[in-house]
Amino acid sequence: MTGLQLGDTVFGRNEELSSLKECYRRSVSGKTEFAFISGHAGIGKSFLTYEFGKHVIMSGGIFLAGKFDQLQQGKPFSALAAA
Repeated sequence: MTGLQLGDTVFGRNEELSSLKECYRRSVSGKTEFAFISGHAGIGKSFLTYEFGKHVIMSGGIFLAGKFDQLQQGKPFSALAAA
């Protein structure tokens, strides 16, 4: 049995990761910033969020992430509560 080892780098999402890092840079400068990451299942949203979170934490920041659950559609702030 062979194993598949996945890398720890974001592939194909460098532009999105750069945009998030720029958002963070502006927030450190005193601007209010809020980012939503959305898209279809399986396109790398969670991994992109994880990579961005690592950047924020390594920069000395605080990172919170929440996830909307499609079964909780009647609770509009469920992702914020999860964060």
